[in-house]
Amino acid sequence: MEIGIFGLTMSGKTTIFSLLTGVNLEEHAHKNEPLTGVAKIHDERVERLSELFKPKKTTYATLSFIDIPGYDLSANRKEKNRIFQFIQNADSLLAVVRAFESPSVPWPPEAEEPVKQLEIIKSELLLRDLEVVENRLLRLSETEKKKKLSPDESAEKEILERISQILEQEKFVSTADLAEEQLKRIGSLSLFTAKPVIVVANLDEDQFSTKKYNGKEKLVESCEENKFAYLELSGKIEQELNALSAEDRELFMSELGIEESGIQRLSRVVYEHVGLISFLTVGEDEVRAWTVKKGATALDCAAKVHTDLAKRFIKAEIISYDDFMEAGSMAEAKKLGLLRLVGREEVVHDGDIVHIRANA
Repeated sequence: MEIGIFGLTMSGKTTIFSLLTGVNLEEHAHKNEPLTGVAKIHDERVERLSELFKPKKTTYATLSFIDIPGYDLSANRKEKNRIFQFIQNADSLLAVVRAFESPSVPWPPEAEEPVKQLEIIKSELLLRDLEVVENRLLRLSETEKKKKLSPDESAEKEILERISQILEQEKFVSTADLAEEQLKRIGSLSLFTAKPVIVVANLDEDQFSTKKYNGKEKLVESCEENKFAYLELSGKIEQELNALSAEDRELFMSELGIEESGIQRLSRVVYEHVGLISFLTVGEDEVRAWTVKKGATALDCAAKVHTDLAKRFIKAEIISYDDFMEAGSMAEAKKLGLLRLVGREEVVHDGDIVHIRANA
């Protein structure tokens, strides 16, 4: 799962990126290029399974982030398109809007409220996608003048004409409830407005503690209207947490009423909004969490672990995490009949422990 981080200048998005991924910003100072990083998702289920199996290796699920340079509204279209290219293949977008107060950090131009920043981001994404769609429709029209369009081209043209109308109404493609097959036909265009969007309000410590900031209601309402996920983070607090020992971090989080770190809360929102789950594999060699789409089958999980497993798939043994922990061991789980032997089409659920049986 790759997430593109998007935001106006002075929104604090790169600080949040660094805190989530551990990337040292000093090493990349003054570079007008994208930054990439991977955030490990701490999962209590993985930790408890590791305590039981004592594997040689423990591997957590991860989220990959791409942080693009702050979006400069005064830049020309060529430069804006260059910035867009860095995240056009991202699976989802993380739009960071600033709410924190700081006299030393100027607000983005003409955007001193979070909802105004979001409106600007929306407008830029809509404009970019409309340009891409119109260019593609123009090419199809030119082709049609020379010869009859193929069935695939005709179907694509029909979908693009509908999408063009949606964009002209200043609505995101993701709100149109297009069928999966329709989205696949336009997949090569990498439309930003078709991607899941998570909006992060970057707060200061007081705002985060009180859960209040100027313009919150308008921002939340806009997210609901556009089917965006919404999350509050504080770059300042995350920075302080990262500098503390595990014991002091737990105490500080307790004082603030925080049960999870920023990356844990963000990962949960991303999983829910994008439609992801984690399945688990266990053993003496490794305990690991794997990320797949909700609705994934046993065969999909086998392919995720290794393509050869999918080719040689026979059956899968599955038990829910809760059932396994109640049983205490695989041997006891088998005695209790909690371990299910299933075929390739069996749907796997979040937290399922999966063992693939395959031909040698």
